Amino acid sequence: VKEGRRLNELIEKLSALNPNPRAAREEREKLAGIWKLVYTVRDNAGLEGKEWLAYLIENGPSPIQRAVLGSTQQVGRVYQVLELEENGGRFNNFIDFREAAGGVLNLQAKVTGFTGGTQLDIKFNNAYFKFEQNPVTKQPMDLRLPYPVPFRLLPNESRGLLDNIYVDDDLRLAKGNKGTVFVLRRDDSMEFPAFSFVN
Repeated sequence: VKEGRRLNELIEKLSALNPNPRAAREEREKLAGIWKLVYTVRDNAGLEGKEWLAYLIENGPSPIQRAVLGSTQQVGRVYQVLELEENGGRFNNFIDFREAAGGVLNLQAKVTGFTGGTQLDIKFNNAYFKFEQNPVTKQPMDLRLPYPVPFRLLPNESRGLLDNIYVDDDLRLAKGNKGTVFVLRRDDSMEFPAFSFVN
């Protein structure tokens, strides 16, 4: 508890010192690129029934995303890839769990606009799991499964935001509309041969 409180205090202090408070509107090159997740501040993960109820009715976080992100032992790499233009762009969230279960999760969204100087308005429109090996037998495979959230049938749940409360050349703090704070570092050298960027 004390560690979490201390971390939240540090995040607030960094937010107040944001050197690029207009990055979303005037300096998009500061945000664009590949960012590797190094820490996430959020509630405990799980797949309890009450979490599905909160997700579908009360605008809570996605239980599946929380389950995948719930253990650093299960997830090897998590990346946010931002491609920004004057009137919008694309946001890709890559969750790599190949070492644990032989696959990746790709969540794709359109950047539909900019609010204030730091916020990206996003709308998720596609997502899928891609498995390169059988999680049980470890044999090679090529299987793509849809993400079990029907974005088109849940228009409110498909919309979100990323408020980039701090960004410099190497570090970025982004707060989502459901309370999660992402701490990321730039890693533009990373390549994604196994992923599709098609929205």
